[in-house]
Amino acid sequence: MIYKVIGDNMINADLNDRQRYAVFHNKGPMMVLSGPGSGKTMVIIHRVNVLVSKYNVDPSSILVITFTKAASIEMKERFYKSFNNIYGVNFGTFHSYFFRIIKSYYKYEVSDIIIDNDKIKILKNIIYSLDISFDDEEEFLQDIINEISLVKNELIPPILFDSKITDSNSFYLIYKQYEAIKEKEGKIDFDDMLIKCYNLLRENNQVREFWQNKYKYILIDEFQDCNKVQYECIKMLVSDECNLFIVGDDDQSIYGFRGSKPDYLLNFPNEFNNVEKVVLNTNYRSTEQIINLSNHIISENKTRYEKNIIGTKRYGKCPILLRCYDINEEAKIIVDKINKFKNKIPLEQIAIIYRTNIQARAIVEELMNYNMDFQIKDLVPSIYEHFIARDIFAYLTLAMNPLEYNCFLRIANKPKRFLSKDLLNQAKEISKNGKSILKNIYSIPDIKNWQIEKISELEYHLSNIKNKKTYDAIKYILKIVGYEEYIESYSEFKKIKSDGLFDIANEILESSKSYDDILGYLTHIEDIRFELKENSYKIDNQKGIVLTTMHSAKGLEFDLVFVIGCVEDIIPHKKSISKEEIEEERRLFYVALTRAKNLLYISVVENRYEVKVKPSRFLNKLIKNKG
Repeated sequence: MIYKVIGDNMINADLNDRQRYAVFHNKGPMMVLSGPGSGKTMVIIHRVNVLVSKYNVDPSSILVITFTKAASIEMKERFYKSFNNIYGVNFGTFHSYFFRIIKSYYKYEVSDIIIDNDKIKILKNIIYSLDISFDDEEEFLQDIINEISLVKNELIPPILFDSKITDSNSFYLIYKQYEAIKEKEGKIDFDDMLIKCYNLLRENNQVREFWQNKYKYILIDEFQDCNKVQYECIKMLVSDECNLFIVGDDDQSIYGFRGSKPDYLLNFPNEFNNVEKVVLNTNYRSTEQIINLSNHIISENKTRYEKNIIGTKRYGKCPILLRCYDINEEAKIIVDKINKFKNKIPLEQIAIIYRTNIQARAIVEELMNYNMDFQIKDLVPSIYEHFIARDIFAYLTLAMNPLEYNCFLRIANKPKRFLSKDLLNQAKEISKNGKSILKNIYSIPDIKNWQIEKISELEYHLSNIKNKKTYDAIKYILKIVGYEEYIESYSEFKKIKSDGLFDIANEILESSKSYDDILGYLTHIEDIRFELKENSYKIDNQKGIVLTTMHSAKGLEFDLVFVIGCVEDIIPHKKSISKEEIEEERRLFYVALTRAKNLLYISVVENRYEVKVKPSRFLNKLIKNKG
């Protein structure tokens, strides 16, 4: 393609030819494929300026859509700072735009939107009323919220949805009751904004034509993150001229779990007539060496637009492969390297990126040992708050203190010992005599002989646990006491895979390696819990090293990046099996690598939970070159 350069004093001379080609596009649909660090935000705000200043478009007829409120605010501020003589351009998110549409028709007010806390309360009451079984309430509620959102975003009939966290009938009952409560109270949630907008536009020609005429020019950022309902709404909202300007990168489509697919970007030229296309292929962020590695990795994907991403930084260090024995050594090596860099690079310009939140555990504890500031971009509970962790800690605590009734209650039937609620309640009533909980149970009238055998067996196990080193004690709980069997039976009952639960158990086992003394280990756990809760390691903290998942790293950039745990079953994740899932995992890895501006370390462990693991298949070329 030949790129026409239009000279104009209104446009910053720093724009390259491809950026200018996009900026000066006039009417009709246009697709801008924007690689990492290619200046897509600058292109969008300059295009808006050109529409108003060169093509005399009414600013109030221009709509710029982003996916997050923060991105919308940032783009709006950048636009008005650069072009403060233009007023009236509309910046907003999909949700704010669609709410504006349904608000005008259904007369909704902001007060009609259910806030997250109320949503959780409603669903919690429904789940308890249906007597649905679960172990971790917070985790189950969040999973239900995500699945309800997916059903709506993908326009899936709820009766046909195959839930991954409970049986499909239970999911359908939860869904229907949740919808009924909202309808009775005249409330909507954020997903309803999309689905109600979709139905309104599809069924009401007058409303659809009004909004088509209101915004003649629509610009959408991060188009690869569109889900089905958003895409279908946009198709109905563009005017006859179809002045739709989309910016995105199919290689950075990483939110499949939300219903986002690269297909909408890939099929865009087939959905609209006479689509113009430009590839922003200059990466102003990363060194040539980082770009070359990233290009090679993403080129293995087949379902994508071909791009030749080039850089402007010709001199830099090659990405460095770190080989570590296990995750504990990995954490030590990385923190040691950060210590060496911290006087040269601001801590806020250093990032540690991982595939799953569970991988942060060893890094967090090592950073705490060195009293180094860090911030966590994902607001997630500590692994030590998970029900499996709490069960293991209950066993350890009960072994050290047989008077801990609550700990006994927690693990009494994990694994199943058929100790009835009535029996446990009687034990509680007579447990104030200073004796061991288990000793009290023997004196309960009508206790069965087989129940006595189960209690004796548990006593035997607890006495063994008490005399072991922490690591051996936890391994004993998992292997000998039968907690692994409990995990399997729990997973079968919940109709979920057990892999993730075993990962939690194994991570707890790993965390105990440095603590021979059980009481010392339990004190360490409480200290970690306190630090995470009290010292503001949360999403709005702005100090220190950035810890983030690959998903949350998107849109960020850092001088120094560590991508950790790059082994099979982590990246690509073991849940990803199909060709489409593996390609999304590769895109996720690509996003992680392209966050680095100058220095990139990629870490591979040889053993995970005492099992040999293979380096990620995505690293085949890098490892081959390293010998």
